[in-house]
Parts: sequence; C-alpha cells; structure tokens
Amino acid sequence: MTGSPAKEANVVLAVAARDVLRLFRDWKNTVAFTVFFPVAFLGILAGTIGQNLGAGLGFDYLQFALLGMAACLLMMFTTMSVTLLVEERETGFTQEIFVSPTSRVSIFLGKILGGSVAGLISLPALFLVAFAIGVPITLTLIEVILLIAPVFCLMGGAFGVLLSGIFGTNPKAVDQATILTMFPQMFLSGAVVPIRSSSGALYVLVRVMPLTYLVDLVRGVFYQGTPTYGQIVLYNPLIDLTVALALSVVFLVAGMVLFVRGERNR
Repeated sequence: MTGSPAKEANVVLAVAARDVLRLFRDWKNTVAFTVFFPVAFLGILAGTIGQNLGAGLGFDYLQFALLGMAACLLMMFTTMSVTLLVEERETGFTQEIFVSPTSRVSIFLGKILGGSVAGLISLPALFLVAFAIGVPITLTLIEVILLIAPVFCLMGGAFGVLLSGIFGTNPKAVDQATILTMFPQMFLSGAVVPIRSSSGALYVLVRVMPLTYLVDLVRGVFYQGTPTYGQIVLYNPLIDLTVALALSVVFLVAGMVLFVRGERNR
C-alpha cells in the first residue's frame, strides 16, 4: 500500500532527515572517520606513492588520486549509512516503518538520500587534506566532483541496499561485508593506483568492480580534452555512466527484494 506522491516524498525526506540528525548527534565518530579516511589514504598512502613514483607518470598523481578518493569516499559513506537498516531492524525501527502504509521504495530512497548528505559533508575534509599536501585544487575539479556526486551516492546507496538484503539478519556480518567489499575495490578500481595496464586476473577483477566505473567516470569528465586522457581513462564517460546506472538499478531492486523477503520471514 502506498500513499500520494506528496506523502511518499515526505517519507523520503523524513527518513533522510532522521539519518542526518543522527549523523550530527554522533558527531565525534563522524568527525573521526571523516578526517581519518582522507589523511590515511590521500595524505599518507597517495602522498607516499606520489613522492616516490609519481614523477614518471606524466601527470599530476595527487590530483589523479584525489578524484579517485572522492568517488570512493562518497560511495563508502552512502553504503555504510544504508546498511544501518540492519542495525535498526534489531531496535525495531525498521519494522515500524515497513508496516506503515508507505512505499518500500520511498524508505530505501530516504536512506540513500540521508547517506548522500553524510558523504557530501565529508568532502570538505578531503579537500582540506588535499590542500595541505599540495594537491592542485581547481574550481573545475570541485565542479566535476559535485556534478557526478549523485551518481556516486546512488551507486553506494544501491550497493548498501544489496548488502542489507543479503546479510539482513546480522548487523555484524553486514559491517564486515561492507569492509571486505569496499577496501578491495579501493585498490582494484584505480582510486589510488593506476590500473590501465592491468592484465591477466587483475584485468578481470578491475572490470568487475563497481567502483571502477565511478572512478573512471569522474576522471573521464575531468581529463576530457587533455593530452593525458588516453593514459588515464579506461572507457568513454557515457559507457561508465551507463554501467554505473545499470548496476545501481540491479543492486537496488535485488537488495529490496531480499530485504523485504527477510522482513516477512521474521
């Protein structure tokens, strides 16, 4: 049973607002993770690689890494926010909203919207760390990241719904699954390390990682028309966008079916 479009929109906003408020209530953990991620992966890891290996690449490695980290950060934040559905199932909140006369889609979209806001709030910390280590931050770079941010967040949210559907009976299991699926993607997607010359098994793994298409999309748009485009980008941005949207729809539909089925079996 569903309500009017206006009522469903209110449901989306209410669920999203709840997640945003929880983000500010738990500000200590939020700030800790928001700062840790850019410092550890952009400041330390990418900074070390850039200082030791970046000179022979032919392009600014730290700028390259910043674009990849932005895609990774937004996807990860949104995924983690949506998988909180599993924890909320244990407290009873999930059952309360799922028995209400609203669309399941509205509830999931609200979770994705709330997670997207959480991800966007983390971007200033990423830019601050990038500025501190000398990454060339231009207005064009920021505009490109913000332009494609909704795609990052949609993919992350849909992936979070899928994980919630698969591991919906165990909050600990879904947390572990998030870590075990996101961190390999960070390296195999090219967010930190160039992957254009990958071959063999790595060639296959690179191309089955959902995050690969987000990272390649933002770089494809940013480096479009530059001499280094062919050295950095794997696919045409339209191909990356199509794959990313298609995967998001598959993840979202499959995850909703699995999660709702799990609710009915409880």
